Amino acid sequence: MGLGQGGLELDFFVDWKTETARRALSTCTEPRNISRVRKRIIEPEKDHMQGLKILGKTSELHEARWWEPEANGKVHCYLCPRHCHIGEGQAGFCFIRANEGGKLYSLGYAHPAAMQIDPIEKKPLNHFLPGTRVFSMGTAGCNMGCFFCQNWDISKSRADQVRASHVPPEDVVKLAIRNGCPSIAFTYNEPTIWGEYVIDICHAARERGIRTVMVSNGYITHEAFHDIYDHIDAANIDLKAFTENFYGRITLTHLAPVLETLKRLKNETNVWFEITNLVIPTLNDAPSETRALAEWILENLGPDIPLHFTAFHPDFKLRDKPRTPPETLHAARRAAIEAGLHYVYVGNIYSDGAHTRCPSCGSMLIRRSWHDVQEMHLKNGCCPKCGLAIPGRWANANDKTSARMARHTEVELGARYDDLNL
Repeated sequence: MGLGQGGLELDFFVDWKTETARRALSTCTEPRNISRVRKRIIEPEKDHMQGLKILGKTSELHEARWWEPEANGKVHCYLCPRHCHIGEGQAGFCFIRANEGGKLYSLGYAHPAAMQIDPIEKKPLNHFLPGTRVFSMGTAGCNMGCFFCQNWDISKSRADQVRASHVPPEDVVKLAIRNGCPSIAFTYNEPTIWGEYVIDICHAARERGIRTVMVSNGYITHEAFHDIYDHIDAANIDLKAFTENFYGRITLTHLAPVLETLKRLKNETNVWFEITNLVIPTLNDAPSETRALAEWILENLGPDIPLHFTAFHPDFKLRDKPRTPPETLHAARRAAIEAGLHYVYVGNIYSDGAHTRCPSCGSMLIRRSWHDVQEMHLKNGCCPKCGLAIPGRWANANDKTSARMARHTEVELGARYDDLNL
């Protein structure tokens, strides 16, 4: 079931399930060759392109930001570093930014494909409102092409290939309040590609004292960065590896823009952010790479940015690799701590590496089991034993929610969204 009104009929949908395409792309050692291989193997012939039509243009078709018109009816989308040049009736790499009549539209606006209540630790965020629930949502599409994507059923889908609900920004906030969530996470697929929707949700959330979270690959241009992140309270950036070779071959993107995003978050915003590195056996698990990643974080972001090493499981087009051994994660954690980072975690396994300890006196501050907080010993954001201030956002000082507001929100929403299985 697709979006219906405002959806996009794309007969040239990239067939990521095609083994020939996967093997061809995997042989590209130079990122600059990827677009040529992708065009040759995956995209159809030009006459097929000319048959593309936008379905039912209505008031629900939301005009995008971060684009400019070009010759011959094309548009240039500069939201992410792909800089797609999109012809009439076509969509960009992400599938949900489409050219209709020489204008760029965001097909993901107000049409989430997934909504769920999660523990905030699942994002993962260990230093942001620990022990709380977060209203999580995503749309179709993505601006990366990761062969190991664990949400590929929506991230590698077109807007009209997923079961989407129409949920305007203000209703997203009301759903969060109704479900007792002090924050909203933009997650599951890459939220940058539906930045217009993100911003409008953030405006509505700020009025109600609800915090907002980006769970992102960090692949965004400088032109769009502040437009989005100036409204965000917290983020987890997925630093998928620390080599250009990995980014070029396995994600079909580049490493440098992600590192620039991390530096901007540190130097140009007040966003609380943490970093995740999914450790994939034989691809990005070399001790030298782990050490280089940790040293870069220390030098460019400082010792207090939490780093999460998480376990890989075979999925999508990377089923030939084994699960990450726990000892690999523990070794990565030890290396990062030895490099000078204060808060290093392991995830997707049961481990003592999930706990938060004081880097000064070693006291247990937060004990976790998987995504559950079992003990919380922080006192006003400080270690109760030695008094060290622990970096993070430990309480929602702007929280305006209450039982009364939740009841009022219930009345406002009525029976809408009662069919959602949250």
